[in-house]
Order: sequence, then C-alpha cells, then structure tokens
Amino acid sequence: MFTLLQTVAKRYLPENPLMRLLVVNGMTGTFISVFVTSAVLYMNIGNLGYLISTADDPVLPVLMLGFGLFVTLGSVVIGSAIMLVGEKEDDAGSGPGLKQRLTPQNLQLEPVLVPARAPERR
Repeated sequence: MFTLLQTVAKRYLPENPLMRLLVVNGMTGTFISVFVTSAVLYMNIGNLGYLISTADDPVLPVLMLGFGLFVTLGSVVIGSAIMLVGEKEDDAGSGPGLKQRLTPQNLQLEPVLVPARAPERR
C-alpha cells in the first residue's frame, strides 16, 4: 500500500517541495470544503438545505456555497501548512510549549518613548 502511494506521488505530484506542499494541502482543503458543504446541506443548517432544494435552479447556490467554503477552508489549510514550514519536528509536539517558553525569567520590560501631544484647541 505504501509503495503504491509513493508511486502515485512520484508520478502526479510536482518535484518542487513548495509546490508539492501547496498541492497536497490544497487538495486537503478541497476535500474538507466538500465535506462541510455537504454537511451544511444535509443537516439543513440555517434552513439552507430546504431553500436550495426548493429553488428553481439549485446548482448555482450550491456552487456559490461550495466555492466560498473552498476559498476559505483551502486558504486556512494552505496558510497553516506554510506557517508550519519553519517548525522543527521536535517543536511540533514534544518540545516545551508556549507557556513554558514565556516565563517571567525570559520576559524583559522595554522602555517605550511616547512623544508629548500638543494641547487640544477649544
């Protein structure tokens, strides 16, 4: 099974690691958006399922809802993957968390100069 996935990945995914990252996470965002769109319509959230099923042309509202969710969720998945590129594998889950890194011993006060304001005219 794993060798089949490697063969498919070599054949269809780009060689450039950045493009591979974008394609894989873009497809993940697409699958999530299709799932969320179908869940919204199936569970009739906000009465959308009924409104779309009784519309004269139900294809356009479904496409609009799906495209909006595709753009939103695809961007979230791709953006989070890009933001995690610089993380080491150790930092992803097993290293010290943000709470441990931001201790009072690590924090320092920095003086900030604020310019004086002119008095307001009345």
